[in-house]
Amino acid sequence: MTKQKKAAKKKDSNVSSHEVAEQLEHAFLAGLGALANTQKAGSKAFDTLVEQGKTFRKATTNKTESLIDEVQGAIRGMADATQTKASGLLDQMRDTPQMEKFQSVFDSRVESALDRLGVASKSDVDALNAKLNRVLKSGAKTKSAAKKPATKAKAAAKKVTKKKVAKKKVAKKKVAKKKVAKKATKKKVAKKTG
Repeated sequence: MTKQKKAAKKKDSNVSSHEVAEQLEHAFLAGLGALANTQKAGSKAFDTLVEQGKTFRKATTNKTESLIDEVQGAIRGMADATQTKASGLLDQMRDTPQMEKFQSVFDSRVESALDRLGVASKSDVDALNAKLNRVLKSGAKTKSAAKKPATKAKAAAKKVTKKKVAKKKVAKKKVAKKKVAKKATKKKVAKKTG
């Protein structure tokens, strides 16, 4: 009997291992089928996500561009308003006595600096041109006498040079007086504020 039991057991084990192998094969095939379905559904889902992404990007790009346009418009408006206010303030400042003082101080300092450098001012050049024109006219009149024009021209040139030097000295004195007055004003202001 033991042989029969062993044979029956062997038969049962062959049947069960065959069934297990068959079930494993079915499970494997079912897994492949599920994978195929997932791939089909996955590619459709992927395509759907791509389309949604494109739509979202277009919407956000349009929204961003409109926001940028609005911000730029607001900035331009603020810049225009600021420029208008600044122009108005400058116009007001130009008409004030303080601006006139500033201009006169600036002009005197520039004149002083040019004088220190030995650069002739416009008034010096104009005066020199006027004198030179007179000299040339007088030289043309006395052209007939050869010695006299040369002597007169030299004398006129010396006079022009002397007058120019004298004007520069006067201008330097004026600048010095302005500096002294300015220092005195500063001292008064310092005493009042101190």
